[in-house]
Amino acid sequence: MSSTSALGRLGRPASAFRRSAAASAVVLALPLAAPAQDLTLAYADLPPVVVTAARLEQPLADALPSTVVIERDEIERHAAPDLASLLRMLTSADVAQAGPLGAQTSVFLRGGDSRQTLVLVDGLPINRADFGTPSLQHLPIAQIERIEMVRGNVSSLYGAQAVGGVIQVFTRRATAPQASVELGSRGGRAASVAAGLRLGDRATPTELHASLSTRRTDGYSAKDPDTSPGANPDDDGARQHGASLHVAQTWAEGHRTRLGLMAARTRSAFDAFTPGLDDELTTRLGAWSLDSQHRLASGLALTLDLGAVHERFVDPTGPVNFGAERGRNRVQRAAAQLQWQAAAGHTLQFGLETQRERFGDSNTATRTRRNNAQRLAWIARPDGAPWTAQLALRHDDNDSYGRETTGLLALAWQLAPRWRLSGQVSTAFSAPSLIDEQFADPAARLEAERSRSGELALQWTEGANWVRAAWFVQRQRDRVAFDSAPPFFARNIARASNHGIELLAQATIGPGRLGAEATFQDPRDDTADRRLLRRSRSSAALRWTQDTAGWEWGAALRHVGERDDFDPASFTIARNRARTTADLTLGRQVAPGWRLGVKVENLGDSERPDVLGYHANPRGVFVSLNWDGAR
Repeated sequence: MSSTSALGRLGRPASAFRRSAAASAVVLALPLAAPAQDLTLAYADLPPVVVTAARLEQPLADALPSTVVIERDEIERHAAPDLASLLRMLTSADVAQAGPLGAQTSVFLRGGDSRQTLVLVDGLPINRADFGTPSLQHLPIAQIERIEMVRGNVSSLYGAQAVGGVIQVFTRRATAPQASVELGSRGGRAASVAAGLRLGDRATPTELHASLSTRRTDGYSAKDPDTSPGANPDDDGARQHGASLHVAQTWAEGHRTRLGLMAARTRSAFDAFTPGLDDELTTRLGAWSLDSQHRLASGLALTLDLGAVHERFVDPTGPVNFGAERGRNRVQRAAAQLQWQAAAGHTLQFGLETQRERFGDSNTATRTRRNNAQRLAWIARPDGAPWTAQLALRHDDNDSYGRETTGLLALAWQLAPRWRLSGQVSTAFSAPSLIDEQFADPAARLEAERSRSGELALQWTEGANWVRAAWFVQRQRDRVAFDSAPPFFARNIARASNHGIELLAQATIGPGRLGAEATFQDPRDDTADRRLLRRSRSSAALRWTQDTAGWEWGAALRHVGERDDFDPASFTIARNRARTTADLTLGRQVAPGWRLGVKVENLGDSERPDVLGYHANPRGVFVSLNWDGAR
């Protein structure tokens, strides 16, 4: 089995598989008969513009890789306590969370490992160098303005770890005074304030955006004493504070510089391996980014980026649980991109990037590695032509695991005004973690894990209503795994594969708004001839919102099929049963700018866990009051 965090790397077409996919395709095709009205994941008035799918601004409908957007209005409407809960309810991605707020969290896209999901915050990666997994649990939900999720391999755009896809988080950019308070079950309480200010003249403005937030919960016992040895049955509470600041200056037309700062502190109780021990982890996550955009000539633009992410943790009981008492992770990045519109509808990009990773803890010496990359891309959407294309090539040179060259080719053909057929082939690589390298055979250097991917998709679009059905396939080789006998060295010896169908839909139907996702897949560990752990063969997310007599109400239904997991009681692979949950929301504007909201989470009080041996969120009721000075 490959080596990563206990949650991150532990973690599959039969006739039933095909029948389920076909049935869902019929259901998701229903919006085709609806009248064309505007609707996106955020139910905005206009179709959103995305940047993650091609590293340039483009309408969501033009993005060739599978892309969805979650805006701030949607985040507030669903009142999720953290990013994991939001992704679990609004997408069909596999999300595994080992307890309440602040608990270790993994997201699996397209069947890839959790460390093969690249998470960016304002363009900076927050995947830790030691295990390679992203620290999603330490991003306060109140500090998030927007989320773009790209599913499928985009390693030729972003390098290592983007095998399963990319989740990019953009921090708050409030343009007017805003405030919110929340009270709820299990001692839940939260508050946030945000504001924005624009100074100067219209041509050269100075923009300021700031946000502060706090959240606290008394929690529940992370581990289940009935199924997990060593569980401490006390409640595991958490406190999380966050802040962000953005300053942007337009110097002249086509010349703009932005400075961004983000900081978060999470103190969360958890259950480790020693019965009766009160374990508590304090993590500080911080990031700064500086980007400057300059138009050099007509159709020619230069973008410069600098930034760093710092993560520090303190775990006083770590040594008792065979871990470290404290540690520090740091990622520094610098990049330059030259973008040239060579002809109408044809854009060329040339990029240079350098990244330095550094990790150390109280048990091991500090380790570092550096990666330099060059990137070329061509994005074509000629006016009046029935085709679009995206080509990307990237070369990475790492002083630890060597050189890798990856590529992506995506083509789309407009079959009819509303119908588009697209195909995509790509290669990718995933970097071995520093933990993998620490336990590698001294006589053989670990290499990167390599993969190949393909996708064929059919998309229907009318206004902001759209339905997309995609078939995808992926093959991985040279996966890092440990020897089955002493000395248990880490080596490039494993293989994995996945194939499946992904269905997405967003539409207005009568008085309501529908969003739907479903994934049917077969992620397998080919070396061990079994399912990859913590990845379901089927998952779906449905959400509906509607305005009735001044009240806005919504329902979200989430289903995740059975999946294999590691049983902490028997130390064997066991089956984790399917889980279905529902959330209800109700909101009303009670005065100009003031909105009252109520949410019921896990309406049926499902006790089936995300992770074997751990409790899932029990039913809870939460009441919020929001004020927006712009309304």
